[in-house]
Amino acid sequence: MFTPLQVILLAVLTGWYIYQRMNLQMFNYASVVTMGVITGLIMGDINVGMLVGGSMCLMSLGLFGAGGSSVPDYNVGAIAGTAFAVAMGYTGEEALTIAMTIGIPVAALGTQLDILGKTSGSFFIHKMKACSDKKDWKGMGVWMWASQIPFVGFWVLPMILFTTVGSSYVELFVNSLPQWLMVGLKVASGMLPALGFAILLRQLPMKKYGYFILLGFVLSAYLKLSILAIALLSAVLCCYLFQAKEAQRKTNEAATVVAGGDMEDE
Repeated sequence: MFTPLQVILLAVLTGWYIYQRMNLQMFNYASVVTMGVITGLIMGDINVGMLVGGSMCLMSLGLFGAGGSSVPDYNVGAIAGTAFAVAMGYTGEEALTIAMTIGIPVAALGTQLDILGKTSGSFFIHKMKACSDKKDWKGMGVWMWASQIPFVGFWVLPMILFTTVGSSYVELFVNSLPQWLMVGLKVASGMLPALGFAILLRQLPMKKYGYFILLGFVLSAYLKLSILAIALLSAVLCCYLFQAKEAQRKTNEAATVVAGGDMEDE
């Protein structure tokens, strides 16, 4: 199902994502979409990668590991879902359904892998602390870099197993699903992005800025504007409001300075 090169590239992509997420954190913006696109590029169908990555990105909106808690990792789910959907020859909405069927359990598995990775870190922390007590800064650095190996490995190893010895079992499982369940999964895959939006809206100050949601609805439902067009208009509106508030703030500061000078003169 997967060529050796694809297995290697998918494993490298997974390892690179985990490493930069825990260290650099330079590519986290829209990372779910990015993982889907890169996986689609590796598998030879970038359209499926964009579709799966975008859908899973909507599902992950408002979901974050507050205080170091572990949450489903939709980035790895997008990699696994896209890879298997393309490898099994699916396109369009069928590919999205298959990708969700595979990707969501993998994302949920990411919760346990994250806990396992963080638990393994306690061993290395004690080693680094011992080096620090002895002022062995070089040894402390060695243990710090060594701590990355098991953490990344806990994610890379399952991806390798999924795409090698486990690929036939995954394909057998998907092909054995009854039609009524596939229809249900297709409906669920369409509802989950809405759930992501709902989680995000719970965190936003809707009582203060909820009227912008109504504006977006009017632009989409009545003016038939695309999501990209609405996003661009929103960016323009945000820039205008920011500049207006900055101008108001400077005016208030200038008025305060003038008022203060008048009081000193008196």
